[in-house]
Amino acid sequence: MQVALRIVISFTLLFSFLTDSPAKQADNKMILTRDDISRVIEQLEKRHSVRIHYKPEWFENSEFSEDLANLPLDDAIKELSGDRGLNALWYDHLIVFVPSETVERQIVIIRDNIITIGDPATYGRHNRAIITGRVLDGSTGDPLTGAVVYDEKTKAGVSTDAEGNFSIHLPVGEHMIRVSFVGFEEMVRRVNLLGDGSLDFEVFEKTLAIDEVTIRAKRAEENVARAQMGMITLDSKAIKELPGSYGETDIIKSISLMPGIQTMGEFGTGFHVRGGNSDQNLILIEDVPLFNSSHLFGLTSVVNPDMVNSATLIKAGIPAKYGERASAVMDIRLNNQHYERTGVSGGIGLINSRMLFEAPLIKEKLSFSLGGRASYSDWILREIPDTDLMNSSADFFDIGGTILFSPARNTNISVFGYHSYDGFRLAGTTDFLYTNSLGSIKWNSVFGDKTIMNINAGFSNYYYQVSEPEEINPFEAYELRNSVDYRNLKMNFIYYPTDMHAVEYGFNAAGYDINPGSIRPLGEESHVEDFNLDNEKAVEMSAYISDRITISPQLEAEAGLRYSHFLNIGPVRFFKYLPEKPMETENITDTISFGKNEIALSTGGLEPRINLRYSTGASSSVKVSYNRIHQYINLISNTSVMTPSDIWKLSDMHLHPLRADQYAIGYFINFSDNRIETSVEAYFKDLANITEYRNGAKLMMNETLETDLVNAGGYSYGLELYLNKLAGRLTGWASYTYSVTRLRTTGDFTETRINDNNYFPSNYDRPHNLVINANYNISRRWRLNATFAYNSGRPVTLPELSYSYGGQELVHYSDRNKYRMPDYHRLDIAINFGENLRKNIRGKGSWTLSLINVYGRKNTYSVFYQKDIPNEKNNFRHFSLYKMYIIGRPFPTITYNFNF
Repeated sequence: MQVALRIVISFTLLFSFLTDSPAKQADNKMILTRDDISRVIEQLEKRHSVRIHYKPEWFENSEFSEDLANLPLDDAIKELSGDRGLNALWYDHLIVFVPSETVERQIVIIRDNIITIGDPATYGRHNRAIITGRVLDGSTGDPLTGAVVYDEKTKAGVSTDAEGNFSIHLPVGEHMIRVSFVGFEEMVRRVNLLGDGSLDFEVFEKTLAIDEVTIRAKRAEENVARAQMGMITLDSKAIKELPGSYGETDIIKSISLMPGIQTMGEFGTGFHVRGGNSDQNLILIEDVPLFNSSHLFGLTSVVNPDMVNSATLIKAGIPAKYGERASAVMDIRLNNQHYERTGVSGGIGLINSRMLFEAPLIKEKLSFSLGGRASYSDWILREIPDTDLMNSSADFFDIGGTILFSPARNTNISVFGYHSYDGFRLAGTTDFLYTNSLGSIKWNSVFGDKTIMNINAGFSNYYYQVSEPEEINPFEAYELRNSVDYRNLKMNFIYYPTDMHAVEYGFNAAGYDINPGSIRPLGEESHVEDFNLDNEKAVEMSAYISDRITISPQLEAEAGLRYSHFLNIGPVRFFKYLPEKPMETENITDTISFGKNEIALSTGGLEPRINLRYSTGASSSVKVSYNRIHQYINLISNTSVMTPSDIWKLSDMHLHPLRADQYAIGYFINFSDNRIETSVEAYFKDLANITEYRNGAKLMMNETLETDLVNAGGYSYGLELYLNKLAGRLTGWASYTYSVTRLRTTGDFTETRINDNNYFPSNYDRPHNLVINANYNISRRWRLNATFAYNSGRPVTLPELSYSYGGQELVHYSDRNKYRMPDYHRLDIAINFGENLRKNIRGKGSWTLSLINVYGRKNTYSVFYQKDIPNEKNNFRHFSLYKMYIIGRPFPTITYNFNF
């Protein structure tokens, strides 16, 4: 029957051809039955040595070329797909036809190691197509931020974002795609681009000689090629190579060694960027701000380095998506990849120990990580040459974790949580504790081939408590508390309309609830009275848009505009003062009250941002930038580390929002095939509405705090020189910064003037800063590190004379910050014995032995005036000037790190 049917069909077709019947079309087409389709496909399979899977009903009674079986395979498959809503998926010698709606992407892998992207049926409809995807660390699955995807044919290239995503717009046809990332093997793939599609790349670390980078930009030429200036980026690999703090990696302290960034000394993880105070730095962990970045009042930072995937600091031309703080942004991203196996890593040090646990729950779908640290640091206090600190005790712990869920391709949902605790008892008399609690949930998704979306909801809580226990002094026992509650919602979109543009836009909304202070008695015998300051509440909203534009191969720009708006809301009350007299308690005339959710202050402004890069050669460029930022929350403090008198305060009718305008220009040039980076950057920053305090100001539990604050303006300028050697046995960097920061009050009354309204140095004005960091790879596992840091002395206000009046000795102080403490300099060295280099071995360990303050420099941390009993040693004076130092002799440390 089958044979008879085939004979009938054959004669029918032959008759149609001879008689030019309707079955024969004018353009040499023919209509095939199901059996004809089977015959044609069998011939294609035999001729081209492939297997083709299909459903015959998809093709029967359809019109095809009469020589379909003799066409080249690509053309035959293209005609079979036609306009039938079908896609052909190619896998070497296997071709599968499926309905188009079931296909998310079209990737064809054929012989000769060619990757075909796009639907063959749509080939020729468009001249250009878009490839989207991710670049991943092949061994860990980590997304690689700043990896380069480059097309050798068109010379077009893009960098991956913080999630490893990229999108590149290319002409259809064959291309050689090169994927590179510093420290990883370069990957080259031959791609046949037919239409839009997705493709992920997995690259692997180099297995040859170790030429490590200590701190570097995203890729070899990125510092020259990108428009963004003033940016420092560390990936997880570079973080491991950072100079240690007390034998352990400390991201914040290490970044403070870079040009334009300074700290106050051994204590204090707060850092100052280009003339800005430490509260002007926005420190983000998974898009949530951190309000206190220090453990042990600054001995180390709260960021557990084991959990960090990347850290980026931006100090100039800050992109439009960032706001809230006026000086700099540090964006810290935690591990956000699926784990292939369960792993444990950690370290044992002299101050604390840490551990990180990572595990997959559902392969490539659900993973989690959990890490923590705990201290045993009392012994180090006993080594500090200060009686009070020797008799003190301190401890801290922190715990954090992430959960990553991938419900579908190109969609990730991550959950992050963190909590830290610090406890400190000063000289057995006063107890301090403070905590940080952070959390967020983030949804990241790629829509189509051109849009990436990130939605983040988070919270941050900072709590501070100081108390004097009743067993010490039952009559004055008290407990004082203050706190900051922060909530935010962020939506961010990146749109790639063409390969010449990358448009980023979105909005942020943040809510503040601040308890500036509440005090209560401890015990029945305490004479302290209950007292609570009014809570402060506010909402800060912003919207932004920016575009990274490639104008020509030499010229690139990133221009953006942000608008921020601030609402101080009730319940709240403000005091009114006599306009012709200074703001003092006795000059209060009235009280203005606002009810719940009533707007007490509404203010805001535009914040333009721009970065320009002009290439002056293959490895050199000139960049300029400008940004304006408003800041609506300030840390009211007259010390360099967190103390009980420090208060986070919102802008109100008396405290105006801080405004900073920064202009910067730089020249960047690389040598020796990008193995040596050099740069020169100059900046000028104009500052308005800076909060300063009166002499003798009372900051703690002050109901009329505005009477002790004064408004100031100022400026900062500087020059930064930077040299970074990236390759060879000897690597490292050297940087020198010259900077000046001056402030000036504008008060109309003597009481509100500092230095009679003349300019004076800010508390963090340190003109000269030099850092030299060197790493020498003795062998593939042994590495020697040395870091030398020098800073000009910090400004200080000192007593200039004393006199007797009414039987008492009084002290007269100098103008604000008239003098300077001695210059600071310190040398640290460390030797590292690295992990076993075999890739598949489990249970690896490494050792770090370091010597801090090699030559025993007694760096002055603070200068204070103290009343004494007159004797021969103090020249029979009632008051004497003292210097305090933290580390006054060589201090050895040892740390063991492990993972398995």
